[in-house]
Amino acid sequence: MTLTQNTKRIYGMSQHDGTASQTEALEAKQAVSSPAYAQRDTDARSCVSQPGGTSRLDTSSGSAALHQGERQRRVTNEGRKQKVTRQSYQQGYVSEPIRTRRGVIFKIRYRVPMAQGKWKQKSETLYGLTGKKAARAVLDMRLRELSVIPPETSELTFRDFVEAIWKPYTERKGMKPSTKFGYECALEKHILPVLGDLKLANITPLHIENFVKAKSESKAKLHPKTVLNLLRLIQGIFSLAVDNDLIQRSPVRKKHRPAVPRSEKTAWTPEQVRAILNEVLLNYRPVFVCLALTGLRAGELLGLQWKHVSLETGELRVEQSLWNKQVVTPKTRSSRDSIWFDDILKQVLSEHRQHSAQTGPEDFIFSKPDGSPLNPDVLRRDVLYPALDRLRIPRLKGASGFHAFRHTAGSVVEERTGRLKLAQKLLRHSNVSTTADIYTHTSRQSEREAAVALERAYFGDLFPVVPNSETGNKKAAIQ
Repeated sequence: MTLTQNTKRIYGMSQHDGTASQTEALEAKQAVSSPAYAQRDTDARSCVSQPGGTSRLDTSSGSAALHQGERQRRVTNEGRKQKVTRQSYQQGYVSEPIRTRRGVIFKIRYRVPMAQGKWKQKSETLYGLTGKKAARAVLDMRLRELSVIPPETSELTFRDFVEAIWKPYTERKGMKPSTKFGYECALEKHILPVLGDLKLANITPLHIENFVKAKSESKAKLHPKTVLNLLRLIQGIFSLAVDNDLIQRSPVRKKHRPAVPRSEKTAWTPEQVRAILNEVLLNYRPVFVCLALTGLRAGELLGLQWKHVSLETGELRVEQSLWNKQVVTPKTRSSRDSIWFDDILKQVLSEHRQHSAQTGPEDFIFSKPDGSPLNPDVLRRDVLYPALDRLRIPRLKGASGFHAFRHTAGSVVEERTGRLKLAQKLLRHSNVSTTADIYTHTSRQSEREAAVALERAYFGDLFPVVPNSETGNKKAAIQ
């Protein structure tokens, strides 16, 4: 099925020639006397076909009059093939006013759909309402959320929606190739095998609960952060369905989110960085010196061309990034900025240019002999990690790569200058809170300085350290 056909299927754009009888529509309306069917009757009157028009509800199909407890037949057309979908309508229950210490309350009961087509009775206690009529209005709203399923979504699967609506939406939004690639991998590997063949309108919070449980407790147990990212993607897809009026509400709830433990990001000491730079292979040393002195992201570093660097003024302009051998825009709008560097990096880049065969304005600064850009995965695996291992610097999974240089740069600038704004400018964060919360780290020496500051505030400069009360100097210390 092509994208156009799939889209037509979703939005019910098929045409038909029949014209519904106004008399039979009126008879169907009169046959239902309960107020709970008022909204449905309004829809029936508004959806009667006109010549050459499109119909969602055909009352001329010869069906019997609707009674309480009977299920309504809904007719949709898909090309020349007619499909009938069924929905369950219910009135629910509203209690009489109940007086309590907290005031007058009302209790309502109704059924909600569960997994595998089953139903479960649900009760709610309502407070602060003016009367039974207001309680009935709340109940009717609950029932509309449950029972009003647009006919165009009755046969629409989660996979159909992703292919026909979600993917074109990501193209319109101009998502970066790396983002779309990550989404596609998550969909194909984790989400579509579980939710893909389910009807979009039939996916319930219980389905999401089971999905989270399976991903968190299976043999291939995923990290809570990964599960949270999958949930965010699912929520984004259902939010788009809600915006297109295909479902009433997303089945993803806050309770589905796993608790993600906050892990400390790697930040090396200046001594460790110096040792790493001396340990890496000589022909790759300019790459890591530039990385350490600029705090660039790996893609920004490898996407640098000679036209982006001025060795005379010491200015480096971040205008692009490299992902999967493709030149793309920087991560955020604030990432597109200039970085200033000093004499050491000027000398390193100048010597690197003298020994490089690619020195044109459009040539990549760090490239292979044929001029193609370096592969960050190869650099990490074959150059950086062996150097860390030889130096016996601990390697944390997913936290000891190129980004560790970025964390270290932010921490060192903030610690040596005491100006968080300078660290934010270097790292090009749009919000200073990102720099403060994630990219700056305190050293043991600075933490000790905090303790010394407290001691001097309380005891002055009489003692270099706080006296130990166990030595018998407690009385002298107080004096």
